[in-house]
Amino acid sequence: MKIVEVGDSKKLANILLTVNVGWSHEPMGKRGISHFLEHSIFLRSEECPEPDAEVAKYGVSLNGETQPDRTIFFFSSLPEDAEEVLEILLSLIYSPSFSPEKVEEEKESKIIPAVVKESDYAPWELAYEWARNLIFEWDFRYSMGTEEELRGIGIEELREWHKRYYNKHNSVVLIPKGIEFPDVEIPEGGIKPEVQEIKYEEREKVIEKGLGNAEIVCAFPLRKYDIRAYLLSTLLGNFPTSKLWRKFHKEAYMVESKVEWHNVKGGFFLYFGANSRDFESICRKMERFLESLNFTNEEVEMAKKTLAIEMLERDNSIYRMENLLHLDPEMRFGSLEGILKAIKGLELQDINEYASQVLNLEEMRRVVVR
Repeated sequence: MKIVEVGDSKKLANILLTVNVGWSHEPMGKRGISHFLEHSIFLRSEECPEPDAEVAKYGVSLNGETQPDRTIFFFSSLPEDAEEVLEILLSLIYSPSFSPEKVEEEKESKIIPAVVKESDYAPWELAYEWARNLIFEWDFRYSMGTEEELRGIGIEELREWHKRYYNKHNSVVLIPKGIEFPDVEIPEGGIKPEVQEIKYEEREKVIEKGLGNAEIVCAFPLRKYDIRAYLLSTLLGNFPTSKLWRKFHKEAYMVESKVEWHNVKGGFFLYFGANSRDFESICRKMERFLESLNFTNEEVEMAKKTLAIEMLERDNSIYRMENLLHLDPEMRFGSLEGILKAIKGLELQDINEYASQVLNLEEMRRVVVR
């Protein structure tokens, strides 16, 4: 198991464990199994038959989340209690006991009701999710499975999925310095999951919803992880001083720039909440804007400070370990300090060159909901 020591525990210990298998790895017939297993793990283990009551003694609640490329488990506790709580969590993750009654109850009350429906999404969310589909080659509509497939998944299927992917070689834990990792037996074997890719024919998708405006997401594939993507995102959107907002604030009620990494691939997303249904004109303007895009040294230095403040604010959250994992999914820098140091060392030429590489109109995917 890869153990990454991150910062000091100080007043609060935040611990996160990731098992690198998620819903983008699920084949047809098993869609929804990652989320189902995540819930089932929290029900009990032989060592801890009542986990909620046990961790409550420490004032703690255990949390989990099923993501496209991983399943994460995390908690916050007082530093002096962290090792005991982590030992409980490890027993649940790697030695769950699947009670038939509890597992079936969880499926009916929590898992099947969570099945995704496109109608659950606001128009801007729908545009963004479809843009992610085109970049990452998955389908968000099956992220929580289908009712039919979930009804065919029982304890034996959960055990098999667990045996395949819940092992030492497919796990990473982020833990504060000074907290000892418990001496717990963790399975050795297992295999690495494979992404179930969907090849989409179109590069543009227009979804008619009868809106008075257009929600637009322009997306660019990122072939490999690069810290420059975050600084470029800050330079372009999200802030009143950003280039994107200054250029489009008359045509759009909101703009945003966002970076994501999943399954070793990345996506760079530009969102426009257009003030009208006429998305063609704003898209033409955006293309001209990107073709002539160039930053100044002053803009880069200002963006570095803006990004540093944003990252440090998130680092004060109880989700600090999850935020760090999203920023540095392969843990190349090992800490927020390492990320900030790398960003501080970037120069104007680095950013202008990177922008010209990744914001390639020939590579762009576009989704419009109007």
